[in-house]
Amino acid sequence: MRKKLRVGEFQEFGFAIDFRFDSQKYTLDQALDHWIEFVESQGWGFGGGGGEGSDILSGYLVIWLSGCLVSFERGTLGEADREHARQWLDNQPGFACIQCVELSDVWHGPWEE
Repeated sequence: MRKKLRVGEFQEFGFAIDFRFDSQKYTLDQALDHWIEFVESQGWGFGGGGGEGSDILSGYLVIWLSGCLVSFERGTLGEADREHARQWLDNQPGFACIQCVELSDVWHGPWEE
């Protein structure tokens, strides 16, 4: 039952992230494409985006398995992944990490009820 509910040793983690991009250098679509290229190269998935006219992108990162976010395989992100994403953003010209939230449960998450 714990496996089906994804709790205990079957728990999976991801994290929320917010970052700013230089709107003089990138359009929203270009910034999102650049970010998604990195995310997918890591085998991760990103759910989120930004608003038109905004220079901030935000969302949630998870492991991307079998080409879809909903998978019967298991995967979890760790602190090293969180730090890697933050460092990548801070090392990209025109990008800066605003907030990289602590790991949280992907399935039962930090969501508001």
